Amino acid sequence: MQLNEEFSNQVVLPDLLPPIEVQEFENLESKYKLVKQISSVFILALALIGFFLFTYISSGNIPMIVLIGVPSIFVIIFVLRLVLVFLGFPRKGYLLREQDVSYRSGLLIYKLTTIPFNRIQHVEVSQNIIEKGFGLSRVKVFTAGGSVSDLSIPGLLPDKAHQIESFLLSKVSKHE
Repeated sequence: MQLNEEFSNQVVLPDLLPPIEVQEFENLESKYKLVKQISSVFILALALIGFFLFTYISSGNIPMIVLIGVPSIFVIIFVLRLVLVFLGFPRKGYLLREQDVSYRSGLLIYKLTTIPFNRIQHVEVSQNIIEKGFGLSRVKVFTAGGSVSDLSIPGLLPDKAHQIESFLLSKVSKHE
């Protein structure tokens, strides 16, 4: 059996590819920044309560430097987290294209996740208790690769989240 076509495997030069960063990403709802800040306050409060309960239960045998140092470290970490939330928020966004969905985030550690529609196994809309209180939702995209390759787009209005879910599900059904 003879093939009339020649095998071809041409080199694709990275410089000729359009970078995804040039695309205009959709921003998350500004309320989501407040949700992240409230989550930080909640975590700080739990850490401080836990520490002070521990000191109360331990019958006062804790050095003063620990009593002052540990809460101070918690507060410093809290302030740093708030700064990262504030500065990193404008970098968060999502992008829907003809063949894939992307989500970017990060300030110190930049992360861009792109999932082609043919890899999507399942899509769901969810809310945690704080998001629900602020009228926000998130779209979770699950792939065959497991949790490492999954994608979550937080900070969406519920109507927008359901629109994205419907769009993704319609694209997934076309690729099956």
